[in-house]
Amino acid sequence: MISEREAKDLSKIQRLLDEAYDHYFRYSDGYCKSSEGHIALNFNHYFERSAGEVPGIKSVEVYSYVLGPHRSHYFDSTAEALVAVKLWHEKEMQETYEEED
Repeated sequence: MISEREAKDLSKIQRLLDEAYDHYFRYSDGYCKSSEGHIALNFNHYFERSAGEVPGIKSVEVYSYVLGPHRSHYFDSTAEALVAVKLWHEKEMQETYEEED
């Protein structure tokens, strides 16, 4: 039900999120929500499968109040989610969190 490519994408998504959160919590004020980094997979439903659709991932949700522009982010595939998470990771790793006087 999960292809090898999707499994690799999910592994990369988790690693990038964890690296970005490690950086955020090390250098920022630490403000966050309790569901940071939650990843959910939604699979196609019975009627789609009974109509001949191959069982598999229908959408991916990534919760990231800290890194993303919203709290919940929805993607049509693991590949699409990975593209967004790579951007969030890159932006976070460049953040310096200079203290204001």
